[in-house]
Amino acid sequence: MHERHEVEVSAHTKAHVNIEDLQRKAASGSVAAQSILGICYLEGIDVGVDYVKALRLLSAAAAHGAPRAKASLARMYADGLGVEKDLPEAIRLYEEAAGAGDFLAQIALARILSRGTGVPPNPDAALKWYSAAAAQEGTVADCEELREAKTYARLV
Repeated sequence: MHERHEVEVSAHTKAHVNIEDLQRKAASGSVAAQSILGICYLEGIDVGVDYVKALRLLSAAAAHGAPRAKASLARMYADGLGVEKDLPEAIRLYEEAAGAGDFLAQIALARILSRGTGVPPNPDAALKWYSAAAAQEGTVADCEELREAKTYARLV
């Protein structure tokens, strides 16, 4: 019996996954499967955490433009998960994913820019990304990140 579990593949969508099916589809080049399976390996969802597999799968999906894969890959670089910590690369990937509308990338990038994490603080750029995230109200579940974005956008 193949178990199916739910994985958040974007701030808008959760997918029910079957690891064996994802592995088969990822191996045949499915960008969506590579992205979802990469997230599973990154987060340890129904598989053990495996940063080498996560990096390979997320890199492949990101190379084809998958915003959530780019955001997850950015997190790996920002936090040094299975790769050498590389904040400029993380920011580049977050910017690409955020520009494509990825809610969590918009939040992560806004946090980096507002706090000046490894870069000079840039409140104007942070406001841009918090505002973009706040504008997704109604399309993303109400969550701490959405409230954070709305609060920052009101205060600045």
